[in-house]
Parts: sequence; structure tokens; C-alpha cells
Amino acid sequence: MPRLTSEQRNAIHQKTTNLLDVLLRFHVSFSAQKFIHDDAVIKWRELEALLHITYPLKGVGIKATRSNLVHFDEGDGGFIYSEEDLNPGDVPQELQAFPYEAASAAYIFTLLEGYGDELVKIVNPTYLTARQAWHHKVYGDMNPKDRATVNAARIGFAKPFNRPGSGVPAYAAKRLIEIKRVRNEFMHEGSFDSTFPDFFANVLGTVATIYFLLMPSERKLSHYPYYDYHEKWE
Repeated sequence: MPRLTSEQRNAIHQKTTNLLDVLLRFHVSFSAQKFIHDDAVIKWRELEALLHITYPLKGVGIKATRSNLVHFDEGDGGFIYSEEDLNPGDVPQELQAFPYEAASAAYIFTLLEGYGDELVKIVNPTYLTARQAWHHKVYGDMNPKDRATVNAARIGFAKPFNRPGSGVPAYAAKRLIEIKRVRNEFMHEGSFDSTFPDFFANVLGTVATIYFLLMPSERKLSHYPYYDYHEKWE
């Protein structure tokens, strides 16, 4: 296991801090959007009344033929009609349909994937082949209750970073299995049986695990992107 240079260590620390900043801020963004959304669901009459003032929302329809698929907008002879009159009374019932939690989970999974890939390029640059992600040896259908399977996941977790599987705790391997399971179900089956806070916690824990795996002399990873009211984050 080659020793990291100071340049590599600095790059790993910077990329980790940058990702944590994005993730922690996104959690607030998610929470704010969810609060506004849920408030609109509860106060649906107020929302409907507001929409009746200027009718800012439009309906979308499709009229496709074999000959009009070249262009999108119906104004250009295309098949998408995106400026249809819409009764504001039809809007509140659609609020429940937006997959806030699943879409947010999919987004931070992409951030985690990119983070891991970037670190692999720093510490093990010849490992990944084209279209291959750092987590490709950990599968969502692995049995987290089987010790041999979890050990295989530990090895699959660590190998891209040129580290032994013993450096990955069993709980961390199980977290990555769960991340892959939830992500695959959403992307391939359209279902989501987790919550964003749970998925977020698993992703945050995985980031920390990767960091400590690559930086064994580090004892703490701490970051808070907002004003420190209680002097906890110095």
C-alpha cells in the first residue's frame, strides 16, 4: 500500500471538504423545499387562490405523429404543447406526485459516485476502466446478513482505493449495499422505500469512511457550512 504524498493528501482533504459543503447545504435546501411543499399541500386552498390571480402555471399535452417528431415545440410544428390553459383547481392534487425524496437521493448518489471516482484517480489512477464507477464491486442485491457476502463487499469497497478490505468496517459495507439497493430500485423500478434523511446519513457515513480509509492518521472530519452560534465547529 503506497504512502500518499502531501499533494495527494491535500487533494483528498480538499475534495472531501468541498463535497461535505455541497451535501450539508443541499440538506438545508431539501428541507426548505420540503417545508414549502408540505405547507402548500396543507394550505391548498390558499395556493389555488394565488394561482387564480395570474394563472402562472400551464398544462402540457402531446400530439405526436410520424412526421412531427423532428421538433419539440408545437409552435415549430412539433409535438409538445406546453402552454395549455390549466384550471388552478387541478394543481394542488398534483403536489403529492413529485418524488422529492427519491430525486434528492438520486442526486446525492451521483455526488458520492463522482467523489469516489475522483479519489480513485488520485490514489489508484489505472484502476477504473471506461464507464466504471468506484463502487462497481458492491451490489445492491448483496445479502447484508451474510458474513461472507459482507466481507466481499468490504473488499469491493476498498480495492479501488488500493486499500485492504479490513480497512472498511462491516457496517460501512452494509451502508453502501443499502445505498446501491435503494438507488437501483428507484432508477430501474421507479420505487423508493427509504427516506431522504436515511439515505443522506448513509451517504455522509460513506464519505467519512472513504476519507478515513485513505487518511489513516486522521482522527476527525468536521465541517459545518453556516454560522457557528455555539462555537462547536472551530
